[in-house]
Amino acid sequence: SVCMTEKIEFACSAWVEKARQVLEELVAEQGEEGRTFSICERFTDAPITVAASSTAAWHFYIDGLQVRVGEGEVDDTDVKVSADYTETLPNARLVYTPEILAERARQPPGETSVVVEGDMSIMPQYLIEMHNRMAVLTA
Repeated sequence: SVCMTEKIEFACSAWVEKARQVLEELVAEQGEEGRTFSICERFTDAPITVAASSTAAWHFYIDGLQVRVGEGEVDDTDVKVSADYTETLPNARLVYTPEILAERARQPPGETSVVVEGDMSIMPQYLIEMHNRMAVLTA
């Protein structure tokens, strides 16, 4: 029989904890000394099971081979992303293939609730791998 991995509700505490484990592994393997990146993601109208306040948020700070992950909103990150929870879900579950990434580069998604502040171009490439590892676990 195939062992099914338990899926985790997007952006809940257990999801953030799993993301921390994945990030720690990737940063240890692929991080570069002296290279930093930080982001805070905020999702509005989240289900009560995810966030009592209806806003789910998490953040992380990468510094070389170290990463610090936390729940909640912070103000001092390189990038801030704000989006509607329900609208974000299909994306959170989508594994980014090279084809999908190329398509998005050519044809960005149309009308969307996503607001990005800051410079996404400084994001380390291995964060795509983190996204993909989390996508398959995201309920």
